[in-house]
Amino acid sequence: MWKALQALIAFMALMALHACLVMSMANAQTYYLGVLAPQGETVAQERWQPWLNQLNKQLQDDTVVLVPLALENWQQGIEAQQFALVLGPQVQLIKMNTTHWRWLATLQAETATPADKHDNEINKKGFKTNATDRQFSATVNLANEFNKLSQGSPLKEPSAMEEVASALWVKSDSGIYQLQDLQQRKITAVDSEAFGGYLLVAHLLQQNGVPSNRYQSHFVGYPIERTLHALASGSVDAAIAPLCLMEEMVRQGKISEKQYRLIHPVATTSSCQSSTRIYPNWTLAATEQAPAVLIRQINQNLFGTSQSKQALLGIGQHWLPPESSSDAERILYDMNRHPAQKQLGAHMVEWVKAHRLWMAVIVLIILISTVNYAWMSWLAWRRRQKITLQNRLIRDYDQQLRQSERFAVIGEMSGSIAHEINQPLATIQNYAQGLLIRSQRGQERKGLDNNSLNSLTAVEKSLIYKQATESALQQIVNETERVAAVISNIRRWAGRSQPDEVRVDIATTYEQCILLLGEKASAMSFWLVSDYPSLQLPNLVLDQLLMNSMVNAEQQGATQIMLRCQAEDYNGKSYIVLHMTDDAGGFDEAQLLDHKQLTGNKQLVDNKSQQRLHNRYATKSTKENGLGLGLMICQRLCKSLGGMMRLSNIEVQHELNCIQALGGYQQRFKRNLNGKVRLMKTESTYPLANKIGAQVSFYLPLHLADNAEK
Repeated sequence: MWKALQALIAFMALMALHACLVMSMANAQTYYLGVLAPQGETVAQERWQPWLNQLNKQLQDDTVVLVPLALENWQQGIEAQQFALVLGPQVQLIKMNTTHWRWLATLQAETATPADKHDNEINKKGFKTNATDRQFSATVNLANEFNKLSQGSPLKEPSAMEEVASALWVKSDSGIYQLQDLQQRKITAVDSEAFGGYLLVAHLLQQNGVPSNRYQSHFVGYPIERTLHALASGSVDAAIAPLCLMEEMVRQGKISEKQYRLIHPVATTSSCQSSTRIYPNWTLAATEQAPAVLIRQINQNLFGTSQSKQALLGIGQHWLPPESSSDAERILYDMNRHPAQKQLGAHMVEWVKAHRLWMAVIVLIILISTVNYAWMSWLAWRRRQKITLQNRLIRDYDQQLRQSERFAVIGEMSGSIAHEINQPLATIQNYAQGLLIRSQRGQERKGLDNNSLNSLTAVEKSLIYKQATESALQQIVNETERVAAVISNIRRWAGRSQPDEVRVDIATTYEQCILLLGEKASAMSFWLVSDYPSLQLPNLVLDQLLMNSMVNAEQQGATQIMLRCQAEDYNGKSYIVLHMTDDAGGFDEAQLLDHKQLTGNKQLVDNKSQQRLHNRYATKSTKENGLGLGLMICQRLCKSLGGMMRLSNIEVQHELNCIQALGGYQQRFKRNLNGKVRLMKTESTYPLANKIGAQVSFYLPLHLADNAEK
C-alpha cells in the first residue's frame, strides 16, 4: 500500500513537471537584437554572438536573436519596430526617435592604459596636449580604476570597435603637417553620417578655420578599411579612420605603420593614436517591444556576472552604467546634424499648425483681397477699354469733322471763285459778241453805203465804228482787271490777310454794276439815294455786294431795283445800311425763315423754324435749285467787315415813296444813234411788277463812311 502510494506521488510529480515544461514552452518568446555592423556581418557575429549565447542561457524562457545591420539601412530597420534591443554607437541612437526607450548599459573599453603612462609617451614624442583634452567622462575614469586593479595581467589588443574617436592620417612623406594644410585637398571617409569618423574630424576642422567647403570630401562606404586602402593607393591626400583601425590593420599585417603619419594627435586613455577626444562607447538600449521581465533579466546578466567568470566563458565585453550623450549632441548641434535642429521650413510648418485658426483667417482675408483685386482690375480694364474706344471714336469723329470742314472750305472757295469770275466773263462775252455783230453789220452797211447818196461819208462812219469798238474793248479791259481783282481778294481771303482799304464812290460803283448787267437791264429801272457819297472799303467789296444782289433780282424777274444808303441804329449800335430792294415778288416764306437772324424779326420766327436755324446768317439760296453762293459771299464779306446781312420782304411802293422823299433819282438804259448804251436819269413812271419785293440789307460799321464828304 505504501509502495503504491509513493509510485502514485512520483507519477503525479512527473506529470506536473511535464505540464510546467509545456506551459513554459508555450510562453517562450523570441526577441531580436539589432547591432550596427560597420565591418560587415561576419565580424559582427564573431564579436557579439558569444556574449549573446551566454545571455540566452541565463534567460528563463525567451531567446534573443542577433541581427547585424549596415549603416545605410540602420535607421530604417530600427524605425520598423521589429527589434526589442538595439546595440550601437551612442551618437547613432541620438538621431532616432528614442521616446519610451530605456538605456541599459555602455560598453567598457578593454584597451585602456594608465593615463600617466600614456601622457609620458605623448610627451616623449613631442606632441602638445591641452588640459581640456584630459577631461574624461565618469565612465572612462571608472574604467581606468578597473584597469589599475588588473595591472600585471596582459592587455587586450586594440580594436576599432571598442572606442568612439577619429584619427586623421596622411602619408609619412606628405607635405601636410597641420589642419590648415588640408585646404583644397581631397579627404576620404566612410560615410557622412559616421560619428566616430567623418563628423568628429569635420567638427575639428571647422573649429580650426577649415569649413567643409574648403576641402573635397570623398566617401568610400563600408567596410571601414577602405579609407586607409584609398590613402595607400594615393587617390586621396588624407584619410579619416575610426580609433584603433590603423593599429588593428598593422597587427593584421595589412599595412605598415611607418608609411603613415597622424595629424593633430591628442592625449587619450586609449593605447591607440587619435586626432579627437574619446566619446562614450557603444550603448545597449531596450525599445518599446522589450517587456520589463526581459529587461530585468538582461540587467542581472550585465551587472551580476563577475569579470573573472566572463573571462572563463570567453566573453570579452564588459559593461558600465549608461553614460550621458551631451558631448556628442553638442557636436551634432555644431554641425547642424542634430535631429532636434529643424529647418526653417519645418519650424514655419509647426508654427502654422499651432496657429492654424489665425492662419485660416489670414488666408481667407488674403483670398478675399486677391479676388477683390482681380475683380477691380477687371472692371478697371473694361472701363479703360471703353474709354479708349470712346477716345478713338472721338478722335475719328474730330478728324472727320476737320476733313469735312476743309472740304467745305475748299468747296466754298471754289464756288466763290466760279461765281465771281462768271460775272465778268459773261460781260466780256457780251461785249465780244457785240463787237462781232457790229463788225458783221459794218460789212453789210459798207456795201449799202456804196449805193446810197444820203449816207454819211466813209470817214465819219469809220470814226463812229472806231469809237464803239474802243468803248467795247475798254469794257473788256475793265472786266479783265475786275477778274484780276477778284482773284486777288480770294487769295487774301484764303490767307486771312487784311486787304488795303480804298475810297469807293457809291454812285459810280452802282452805275458800273448796272452796266455790267448789259442787255438784261434794258427794261429795268434803277433808283438810288444815299446819305454818303463814298465808303472806305477794300477794293471790289462794294461791287460784289451790289452785283450779287442785283443779279439775284434780275434772275427773279425784277423791273425795279432800288438802292438806299443811310445810317440806322440796330440793337443799340449804329450802322451804315445799304438796302437793295426789288419788285420780283419777294422771298419764299420757307426760304426766308432759313435766312433770318436768331435775334431779328421775331414776329416771323416761330418755335418750329428756330429748330432749323443752323447758322447765324443766311447760307441758302432764295432761288429755286440755287446754291446760295451769292448770298454766302455777301454774308462773309459783311462779317469780315464787322457787319451783318438781313433778308426781308417789303412793300415796294412804300420803299419807293421813301426813296423819292429822300431825294432819290431813277435811271434807265438808253442807246444812242451810234449804238452806245448809257444810263440816263428819267422822271417817267413805270408800273411795278409786284407789290411785294425782296430787300437785302447790308449793315456795315459806321466808321467806314466818309464823314468828311457827307
